[in-house]
Amino acid sequence: MYNRKILLIEDSKLNIKILTDQLMDYGYLVENCISGEKAIEKIKEGFLPDLILMDIELKGRKDGIETAEEILKIHDLPILFLTSNTSKEILERIKRVKNYGYILKGTDIFILLSSIESAIRLAETSSEAKLYQDIYEHTLGEIYIINPDTLKIISANKAVRKNLGYSLEELKNMKIIDINSDFDKIKEKIRLLIQGIEREVVFEGHNQKKDGSQYPVEVKVKINKHLDKKLLVVLVNDLTEKVRAEEEKRKKEKYVQLMLNALPSPAWLVSKERKILLENKIAKDIFKTEEGAFCWESIQKMEFLPQGHKEWYLEKGQPLPGTKCYFCKGDEVLKTGETANEEIKIQGKIWNIWWIPLEDEMYLHYAVDVTKYKEIEEKLMYLSLTDSLTKAYNRRYMTEKLTEELERVKRNNSTFSVIMLDIDHFKNINDTFGHDAGDLVLQKLTEMIKNRIRKIDVLARWGGEEFLILLPDTPLENAVVLAEELRLKLSEMEIPNVQKVTASFGVANYLPGDSIDTLVKKADDMMYKAKKKDVIKLNIGVNVVKFRINC
Repeated sequence: MYNRKILLIEDSKLNIKILTDQLMDYGYLVENCISGEKAIEKIKEGFLPDLILMDIELKGRKDGIETAEEILKIHDLPILFLTSNTSKEILERIKRVKNYGYILKGTDIFILLSSIESAIRLAETSSEAKLYQDIYEHTLGEIYIINPDTLKIISANKAVRKNLGYSLEELKNMKIIDINSDFDKIKEKIRLLIQGIEREVVFEGHNQKKDGSQYPVEVKVKINKHLDKKLLVVLVNDLTEKVRAEEEKRKKEKYVQLMLNALPSPAWLVSKERKILLENKIAKDIFKTEEGAFCWESIQKMEFLPQGHKEWYLEKGQPLPGTKCYFCKGDEVLKTGETANEEIKIQGKIWNIWWIPLEDEMYLHYAVDVTKYKEIEEKLMYLSLTDSLTKAYNRRYMTEKLTEELERVKRNNSTFSVIMLDIDHFKNINDTFGHDAGDLVLQKLTEMIKNRIRKIDVLARWGGEEFLILLPDTPLENAVVLAEELRLKLSEMEIPNVQKVTASFGVANYLPGDSIDTLVKKADDMMYKAKKKDVIKLNIGVNVVKFRINC
């Protein structure tokens, strides 16, 4: 994937330096401007970034919002605002400009990166979806929307305007009878159509163009509801131009096929019966689908069908009515006329699947492989929850897990314990052997503990050389045994270029009324009492080595 371009508009040279370095570290190409005027000039010169990251409060004649308004007049680009001002006035102004959200200054870099990627993907998806929504306007068949009470034309598509020679404004001032006088003869049938007695009316007649010439047509009239209002939908087929229409249809299909082939992702044109009308080469290569087949036939050997439907089809060779993948939204989009999408895991990859309703009861179906984006999101999430040096969880994550565990034991009337440990004389290790040696001690300690504790246990670097272990469903005596075992393992560890390493331990058990703070403080107090004792063993009923117990 190519490196995405970002235009950073910021009047603080320090902020430009910080943000540019951070973004470039993650593979972005960054251009910057220190004023709105310079940014507008740059866009006018033809520089089109994948995203604009812009401070709202800019020096100069135009602030960020005014600059955004000017840029959007030139080109539709995704804009993400940076701000430290979240006043009601600023937020109201932001709403009035097409944008992809705002980020508070000083936000964590991983949140900023996630927001940038989300904004870019949303812009790409919106642009792609809009392309296919425009297909309706370019269809070759004549379509009229008619007021059933007055027979006045409400709307007509491009084919109507082209064939008749009228503008849309002219058509809106006319009745359908002005174009086809045969409508006057079928008023009774239209009444039955409106009452729901008839589903559609089909008749043959003649349409009259603006120049007075006529051509024979087949007319189909249906009734549709829009916002609880009944409308007549009139479809007209030019019989005299049938051969030409068929040729035009072939051209249209070729155009759609070329469009599908130009897409970088698998794409299909699908009928309401879920049969593939057209597909691009990528779809055929990846999913092994075939034109004329059901769209669900080749997808992982019909894995996504209900078992009963799958067995019926394999036995009978014909699908049961309503057979479809469990995640299919084709019926929904054809009913509502609104685009839908969903993320699905297929063949080991995560696909963002889209259904875009089109005319003639078919929809555009395409899938975007977002596996890499999901991996990035998961990596960012992992980085936000772990300590970069030791790969143990960080304090924030441990606090969340302690909160969950506290709620769990209150519900289940159970218990848990925590172990706090602190490496002894860690400063001396750093001063004597160097910080690399100190880092190695932290990493080896973490590795040793991870290899010993259970999967349900949680290890976190609490701060500096302090670590905290959460032990769900563990009584105090078991936690003490584990702490002793860890102390022995640590004392026996051989760490290159470092002498013997020891640590002080504090063990605490949850008691009713404890909060996170009080529980951690109990363990912390026990640990520091042990650290102050310059002894090998401390006898408190049982021999406990270099740690204290709090119960």
